[in-house]
Amino acid sequence: MSERSPGRSLLRLSVFVVLPMATAVVLVSMLSGGFTDGALVRFTNAMLTAFTLVSFVLLLTLVVYGDARKRPIAPLFGMCLSVLFGAGLTVFFLSQGELLMEDNGSVRAQALSNIVRFGTTMLGLSMAAVVVFGTLFSSLMAGPKRTILFEEE
Repeated sequence: MSERSPGRSLLRLSVFVVLPMATAVVLVSMLSGGFTDGALVRFTNAMLTAFTLVSFVLLLTLVVYGDARKRPIAPLFGMCLSVLFGAGLTVFFLSQGELLMEDNGSVRAQALSNIVRFGTTMLGLSMAAVVVFGTLFSSLMAGPKRTILFEEE
């Protein structure tokens, strides 16, 4: 097997991460006839909020991982920096005046609005996942019974 360079693997990974999002943005832009006035602001708010909240969830997961590896401080320190970075970016961009404020009076109100939107999106995605996995389970269980025939020796 040929050795793959880390740079090429990183490039491929970044393409797989960015391509679906870019495709969705282009598709929405083409179908809706362009971007509306607040679309970029809402998208940026959603990305900042998602980054901060997902970093917090990963922080909790890495605490369990670090505890299992008998080195609980290493992942905790890295993810705390990530959470602080995301929260700092969110507060910085929200405090820049009308840059990311969506008709809300304060930074706290905008952050709460972002968290509520993120929560409803996650609730919808989790309900969709339950439906998909339920459909998958029922289709697997609805098939004919398979019996294993054991031959006598």
